[in-house]
Amino acid sequence: MHWIIQFIIVRRNFCSLLFTATVSLWMISSSPQIQASTARILTMSLFYPFQLTLSQTAHIKNIFSENRALRQQLAETNTRLALIEDQEKENWRLRELLDFSTEFDHDLVPVRVIARDPSPLYRSIVVNAGSEHGVVKYMPLVNDHGVVGKVVELTKNMSLVQLVKDPSSRLSVMDRRTRAVGILETENGRDFFVRYRSHEEVQGGDTIITSGLGGIFPKGLMVGFVTKTANTENPLFNKVYIDPIVRFEHLEELFIMKLHPQWAAFRTELDSLKTYDD
Repeated sequence: MHWIIQFIIVRRNFCSLLFTATVSLWMISSSPQIQASTARILTMSLFYPFQLTLSQTAHIKNIFSENRALRQQLAETNTRLALIEDQEKENWRLRELLDFSTEFDHDLVPVRVIARDPSPLYRSIVVNAGSEHGVVKYMPLVNDHGVVGKVVELTKNMSLVQLVKDPSSRLSVMDRRTRAVGILETENGRDFFVRYRSHEEVQGGDTIITSGLGGIFPKGLMVGFVTKTANTENPLFNKVYIDPIVRFEHLEELFIMKLHPQWAAFRTELDSLKTYDD
């Protein structure tokens, strides 16, 4: 029996031809009733399963094609939904900025962050407005929460902004309750502090605002809140830690305040005095 199966497998083309010829000759020599009966038997036992297999295969292919099309439609729908949600959030932010801008007497230039400092310290950003928009060096930047930084370099259509969190930045601030004035500093871009004289009664929860000194930032802009006071080795000063109100990692839409540095107006007088002394 084994050698017969082996022969059929090896000579399958010849066996198929022989089987087909034998069935054909038998069908030709048989009566019409036998031919009809044989055709029905062959259809049910051989051709129908083959057609059923082909039909199922085509159906499976259609299912795979439909699944692929549905997955593509789902991906496109999810993408559109994400864009719509992002636009909705942006609209809310823009509404808040619009309400915020009406509170200022100064002209504001709305800008968008287009680049960030790639360093881990994240000291600066680039915004999409420059000299063609009336921006000059040292104009302050704010958002709807408070102080962000100041313009330090610019081109026609872009400005480089030094953030308050830059360790080389200094900002004159004031305790709103006690009116004590100090300089906001940071050494690592995360921990902010002000050195106040030890006799100043600065407490946790006090609001810190810009003092207006320094000639760049106007008085009264929000900076943050006092979190704790730490005694230092210097008996004359205490280090007061501040939680800034601006979240610098989430900056997107901002305003440049069209406020020229106050000391710029005195530059001519200073130059003339220098010339006179010479």
